[in-house]
Amino acid sequence: MAENIQARLKATIPGYQPGMPAHRMDEVTFMDELELMWGRKWGAQSDMGELKLAIVHGPGPESVDDEVLADPVPFFAFGEVGESYDLERHQQQHDELVAALRSEGVEVIYANFPSDIHGVYTKSLRGIMALEASVINGGAVIPRCGVPWKKGCEKAWTQKLAELGCPILFTVHGRGIHDVRANTVWLDPEHCVVGCSLRTNLEGIRQVEPIFRYAGVKDLHIAYLPGPLYTRKRAGFCAAYHLDMVFGMVAERLAIIYPGGIDYDTIAYLRHKGIKLIEVPEEEAVNAAANALAVRPGVVIIPAGNPVTIAALRREGCRVVEVDLSEFSTRGIGPVCLTGPLIRKPGPYLGA
Repeated sequence: MAENIQARLKATIPGYQPGMPAHRMDEVTFMDELELMWGRKWGAQSDMGELKLAIVHGPGPESVDDEVLADPVPFFAFGEVGESYDLERHQQQHDELVAALRSEGVEVIYANFPSDIHGVYTKSLRGIMALEASVINGGAVIPRCGVPWKKGCEKAWTQKLAELGCPILFTVHGRGIHDVRANTVWLDPEHCVVGCSLRTNLEGIRQVEPIFRYAGVKDLHIAYLPGPLYTRKRAGFCAAYHLDMVFGMVAERLAIIYPGGIDYDTIAYLRHKGIKLIEVPEEEAVNAAANALAVRPGVVIIPAGNPVTIAALRREGCRVVEVDLSEFSTRGIGPVCLTGPLIRKPGPYLGA
């Protein structure tokens, strides 16, 4: 009996040695025991590795609310104030995106957030809560949002991820501001580009960088995104407050990019890394073409209505899954915004 218990302990507790005093197990890393202690091998430190588990939050009746319309300018990414909102159509399109994810073998979890989250967060995003936390190797980095109407999502995502069993590695705090996931694009698990913008300041990036380094990041490049002053218009796509609105990896050493929404030094950096860039035209950038989601290298979910970008992806050998997201994409919301990766396979790697 004792031998059986010892064998079970040895199999379930890394570093356990029968009959030996309990010593500090310096040779056992957090990643060694992650799946054993936390239930899953949490980590999505890639934008191309095969997507295994994702979380979503669909539109609900809280989406239609007078609080947003009372002062609509801060709440609308694009589109005209007062545009009609069709809840049933939003729900239908969101269901089609989830169906596309599942058809590609992705396990999808619904967050099912209550409608009374602090502030007007769910209402202002028309019922959509994007996963602003970044799930890197080992667990989640929780954001601190900069715009007032998003306050409350930090707590909601912390509670949800903890409920699922995902470790919380760090929370942006102090004067740091960082929508960590939306302003981080992974070139591979060791190289990332981080956007400094309306939604992320340098202090937020500085706080998160050492956490990324512990998770295996060797090179972190900061991209500087343009932003609005008194108005937020489509012209020039100056409202690219998230990096994933203008740039995304879709296959090994292949990316899509809207150059008008990103600084030239970042374009030069990407070319230096040997990444081929597909240029997204402005009329498709405002339809969330650059917010395409790779579910594995070369398999891309993209909003329908972006023929130039889709044709270019297919010429590069990508399999493109078009989903009608017109109720979202014309407001700057695409598949990446709507999908929260929790587990991806690592890679592919850039190499030397």
